[in-house]
Amino acid sequence: MENLQKRPNTIDEVIIKKIQVVSGIVHIPEGLQGLVFGTVLTSKDGGLNWFALEKPIYEGGAYGSDEEVFHNAKTYKSLVDANEIEPGTDETKWQELEVFNANGVLIENIKETNPAAILITGEVRAKYLSTFDDSMRQSLFTNKIILR
Repeated sequence: MENLQKRPNTIDEVIIKKIQVVSGIVHIPEGLQGLVFGTVLTSKDGGLNWFALEKPIYEGGAYGSDEEVFHNAKTYKSLVDANEIEPGTDETKWQELEVFNANGVLIENIKETNPAAILITGEVRAKYLSTFDDSMRQSLFTNKIILR
């Protein structure tokens, strides 16, 4: 069987309505070869620099000591081996690292850290977003990005 690759999303698939777009430096996480159209981003410096979620989304199961995950809009580090406790429920098992304030959506494909276009106000289709978890919905809405 052929090795099929999924084609990148198009603007019409991801974006319903663009109201406000800014340009900022989008940083590619170490180990990735780029980011795709529709990647959820965060900026902590007023839109100069933008970052994608780098931690895997928590899926249950056992995690080793020092493994990091994203859960309920925050990132956590496991403090014990064979950790099966849900992050955020036991401070002796998980250390909260930071809140991921989703406040932008990348609207182009990029292969290296560079300035790029980011949607900061508008409507998008949630099913086409990359690195999206439902816990980001409130943050995106607060930041005036409506999910359909």
